[in-house]
Formats: sequence, C-alpha cells, structure tokens
Amino acid sequence: MTADAARSLMTELDETLNTASDERQRAILRKITELFVGRSEEYSGDQLALFDDVMFRLIERSEHSALIELSSKLAPVDNAPFNVVVKLSKEDDIAISGPILEKSPVVPDDTLAEIAKTKGQNHLAAIAKRASINQNVGDILVDRGNSEVACRITGNHSQRLSELAFVKLMKRARNDKALAEAVAIVDVPPNVLVRLAYDDDFTIAAPILERSNVLTPEMLADIARNKGIRHLFAIGSRPELPESVADILVERGNTDLMRRMAGNERIKFSETGFARMINAAKGDKVLASIIATRSDIPPELQPFLKLALG
Repeated sequence: MTADAARSLMTELDETLNTASDERQRAILRKITELFVGRSEEYSGDQLALFDDVMFRLIERSEHSALIELSSKLAPVDNAPFNVVVKLSKEDDIAISGPILEKSPVVPDDTLAEIAKTKGQNHLAAIAKRASINQNVGDILVDRGNSEVACRITGNHSQRLSELAFVKLMKRARNDKALAEAVAIVDVPPNVLVRLAYDDDFTIAAPILERSNVLTPEMLADIARNKGIRHLFAIGSRPELPESVADILVERGNTDLMRRMAGNERIKFSETGFARMINAAKGDKVLASIIATRSDIPPELQPFLKLALG
C-alpha cells in the first residue's frame, strides 16, 4: 500500500468512526484484530505500522470490554503493534493492562520500569509474572512490591536481580513467612551470602556465619575482628575453624564463647590462643576442665592448665 493510499484509508476511517455506533466500532476493531493476529508473521514493516495506526485510532474510541478482548489477543503476539501495546500496558484497569504486562514481548524495558515505579500492586504482580525481566525492573519490583510481588520475583528463577535487591529480599523474609518459604528454595548467589554475612543485623548474618561454606577463613577473620559478640558466637558455632580465625575469637570473645570452642577439637588454636584461654580459665573452672579434655594442648602450657584447674 502506498503512502497516499494509507492516508486516504485513515481519512475514510476517521469519517466512519465519527458516525459509527459503539457496537459498530467494536465490530471494526474485532475484525481488524482478527485480520492482524491471523497473519501477523506475514506482514511487512510498513503493513505493521499501518495496523498500529488504525488500531490505535480505534482503541481511543473503544469501550472497556473491547479493550480487554484486544489486550488478551495481542499479548502473546511477538510483533504486535508497538504503540497499541504500550498504550494498553499503561492502562490503570488491570483487566486491560494485565495480559500485556504478563505476556507481551513487545513492551520495552523502560516502559515496564516506568509502570513498576508508578502503578499499583496489581500492575507490579503482573510484571512479576513475566517469563523474564531485566535487573532494573526486578529491583524496582523488590523495592515497591508487596509480599505477593516479592514471592513471585523470588520464585521465578529466570529473573535477574541485583545483589542489593537480593539482600533486601532476604531481610524482608525475616518477617514474612510466605517470602521466607520462597527464599528457602532459592539458590542464593555466593556474593549475596558474603554480603549478608557482614550484615550488622545478627538474625540475618547468623545462619550464614554458622553454616555457609562460601566464607573463606580470611572473610571469617575479618568479620571476627570487626563485629560484635553475637557474630563471634555464630562463627564459634561452626563445625570447624582454622587457627587464624579461632585465635581472633579467643582474643575478642568472652569465657562462654571459649567454652563452646574449646569443646570442639575440630576448632584449632595456636599456642597463643591456648595460652589466652588458659589464662581466662584461672577464674573459670568449667572452662579449665573443658580445655583439659583436649588432646592438642601444647606441653609447655600443661603446668599453667594444672594451676587453673587447681
């Protein structure tokens, strides 16, 4: 179709729409939609642009029910008319915008981000149902979304989230049972676990400090040097520790922590670490007796341990 023919068709369409009843306009939109959807893969770029122009004019005059029907038909179409799709995606009525937000591959990321920033929870939940979304959109959903949205994001393994967004989800899960269950089945990226291990909130950091195998001795030592006693206890609860970490816990911890660590022979201490524990045991007979059960006490420290047991 030539440009002149297209303009003539547009003029004729406008004249027809000005006098057509609502029912007639709905019938026209339905026929054009069926014509497009039935052969969408065959149309050229110019033809797609023409459909976009015609349908855009029609939806500005269409009733609510017609827009819902149109949205459902266009949502799964890979080359649906761009301007029509974007307009439908921004509708406040989720019955109209929902199918497009959930399924349409035509909606650009910047439009999804705009909608995620400005619309309500129903729109955010619809976006969260998409097969995939980019990191920026995912982060907005985490920031603004309610529990339902957060659970959808977490349960969709194709979604890409930033490290910060993942941290936020993990923190929110503390007070959200449904989200906690969703997070529990997710493979948390190692970089996120490391970041959470450094968190000042003990309830977030503790499970990672106690069990995670992604934390290196250097990381554990760094945390042991810089965090409070509860973090130290979490580290001291690990099934095993190298000397470099254990010695820092002894230096900074209290006798209760030393008791816990001394009773685990898989936690190793240097001679200096043993000396500090034995010195602390002078005022703590329980600690002294626990240390005495170990098989790796340096011989030169045995006399001092006997004095502590005194």
